[in-house]
Amino acid sequence: MTDAQPESLHCACRPGDESLLLGELGRVYPHSVHKTIWSGWTESRLEPDDREGGRCLALAQQALPDAAVIRAPSIARLALAAAPRIVAALEDHDGPWRLHAFCVDQPGADARQVRCDRIAAQVLDFLGKKQRRLLRTRIDDPAALWSPEEALVQIALIEPDRLLLCVVPAVAAHPLRRSLSRWPGGQAPIDEDKTPPSRAYRKLLEAELHLGLAIGRGDRVVDLGAAPGGWSYVALERGAVVTAVDRSPLRDDLMRHPSLDFRKGDGFKYEPEYPPVDWLLCDVIAYPVRTVELVSRWIGRGLCRSFVVSVKFQGEDEYPRLEELKQILADANLEFQIRRLRHNRNEVTALGAPAGRPTGAT
Repeated sequence: MTDAQPESLHCACRPGDESLLLGELGRVYPHSVHKTIWSGWTESRLEPDDREGGRCLALAQQALPDAAVIRAPSIARLALAAAPRIVAALEDHDGPWRLHAFCVDQPGADARQVRCDRIAAQVLDFLGKKQRRLLRTRIDDPAALWSPEEALVQIALIEPDRLLLCVVPAVAAHPLRRSLSRWPGGQAPIDEDKTPPSRAYRKLLEAELHLGLAIGRGDRVVDLGAAPGGWSYVALERGAVVTAVDRSPLRDDLMRHPSLDFRKGDGFKYEPEYPPVDWLLCDVIAYPVRTVELVSRWIGRGLCRSFVVSVKFQGEDEYPRLEELKQILADANLEFQIRRLRHNRNEVTALGAPAGRPTGAT
């Protein structure tokens, strides 16, 4: 496995985000051709000038490099066509691997998850008869972090009779590793909880799952723009010590919490007295340029170790700011991702940790 870029790339995205993703693809791969092939799906043919260096795609929920297109009229024939290719692709792979079978779920779509699951079941049945060693090394837990030599097999159903088959032999070494999710289709599961003061808590939980790293007991956390307290609530429940900064107070019970230090003021001006803190959290409604400057300052001055920061947009013309943020994080030698989470609206979430710290990205 080399660090060369793939020759083709399919991306799954949130339905309605196709034009935004095409814009990002055009900025990341400026010499290549990109198009929408189906609702929630784009396809790129990558030119040689674009095949170098690491890449991060914020608006792709999942990336499928060098995927093969398979057409067949039934579940059985789709599985029968895919399974031997998986065996061949993993013939020399002795390490662990995982199988994702998914579709872009949307109302009225012909491709449904139940069909994906049946295809996957028949593929595994084929492997049980022809290649039992692959069943022994398969990782069945999507929450398990990537291991250094792990392979990822993806079966993505586009239409009932058309799927994409993608095999990445070594995820950790792949130039698109920041855009490869260990959750099928990039959909990390979140349990609903009515206790937090806002539904924004879901974004933080989802970000932690993608990062593979969670706020822990005793962690020092700064939550900028904290009111009404959804993210602070999560950190306090974990046993963290939280400094919450906002012009408005948090919910009354959080304001009385012994591990909360509330600072009334502008979160963009706050800096911790004793850096670095373990976590920077920020879900402030602000122009992207201000949020990017905030991240650059906190990372550049070593004010935090790990971070989860929302970058919010008002229009499509603001999305190119993401390229500046990607460069800042790449230059800082961080393990990072920038993702359009399931619970994001017109925003993305940047998440990261120091290089070498175990996360879902490595």
